[in-house]
Amino acid sequence: MYDILIIGAGPAGSNLARLLAGDKSNQYKVGLVDKRRLDKPVDPLRQKACGGLLSPDAQKMLAKLDLNIPSGILENPQIFKVRTIDFDNSLERYYQRYYYNMDREKFDRYLFSLIPIEVEKHLGEVVSAIHINDNHWEIHMNQGKTILKAKFLVAADGANSFVRRTVLGEYAGPEKYISIQKWYPTSSTTPYYSGIFDSEITDYYSWTIQKGNRLILGTALPLSGPRAVTPKERLAKFDLLREKTADYLGISLETEVKTEGAFIERSTSVRQLRFASRLGLSTGKKLSLALLGEAAGATSPTSAEGFSYALDTSLKLYESLTHGLESAELRYELSCDSIRRNIFLKNLKSPAMYSKNIRKLVMKSGIGSLKDLNKRGQVQIGT
Repeated sequence: MYDILIIGAGPAGSNLARLLAGDKSNQYKVGLVDKRRLDKPVDPLRQKACGGLLSPDAQKMLAKLDLNIPSGILENPQIFKVRTIDFDNSLERYYQRYYYNMDREKFDRYLFSLIPIEVEKHLGEVVSAIHINDNHWEIHMNQGKTILKAKFLVAADGANSFVRRTVLGEYAGPEKYISIQKWYPTSSTTPYYSGIFDSEITDYYSWTIQKGNRLILGTALPLSGPRAVTPKERLAKFDLLREKTADYLGISLETEVKTEGAFIERSTSVRQLRFASRLGLSTGKKLSLALLGEAAGATSPTSAEGFSYALDTSLKLYESLTHGLESAELRYELSCDSIRRNIFLKNLKSPAMYSKNIRKLVMKSGIGSLKDLNKRGQVQIGT
């Protein structure tokens, strides 16, 4: 029987496990489950599709946690500006931003490597069912071949969380998207991160990011709501994005190296966030569940950035657990008010990015842009 069982060994789950096991005053028995074999060579089929950019907010969280980034995790080029391309309004601007450009898989493995040996790790295991039995959680893995028991359950299994769906059922959660990325060889250097807005492609945004001699082209396509796209439409929209981007940037995007996909979620209201629950399943028994990072719906609604929230929620839950298991989920829920406020403010900012007409006014104004980089800050696309 575990005191605390964490499902998911991404940044949120690994950091929580590290903090709990590193604090000898807690004396919790901690287990960690992940479908990846993070102790073995990389399995390309189990890699997380991600742009791999650490935002300033994520960098602040690393500093707060006294964590650094080993040089072997970083990718070239490092990024200090964003190139915003608005195909809807035929506008372009550059904005100064500071990102760590990194290899996401190496970052995950680095955080995992920091977990003390006291944490019992179950790797290469897929959770297939969750039950309540005599006031404890039962986690069934690999179709019931392995069963783990825990007093306190932590969902750190990302967007479209299996734990969240199983325990909380259907509710008005974050809007669902699928992120599609394709990698292409490149011989040039693009020392910026492109944010591409085109309502013909998506109501969210698309991007380019360079990783060494590869260029990533990606987009986030809606899976729910009136603009939900079918699998056939996804391919057509990505091809249209590829053609437009290649033509505009004057590069070849014909030779595809690899394709990646991942679910992402967009919380357009703080009511869509779920950080904790004591409801359990339909049995009426009450057990503690905490949700971290993407599993809680905590990602930026403007950029889909999630590293900062993953690290922040894991720290908040750790601090709540230092006072004991009893009511830890309630303390954690209250501590997440700062995250709710942060996401609320980002949603207020969202129209300036995702309303075609408001974005046009903002970009034409030049507010916040690097005006000396491209014709006094404004380029008319096609001229």
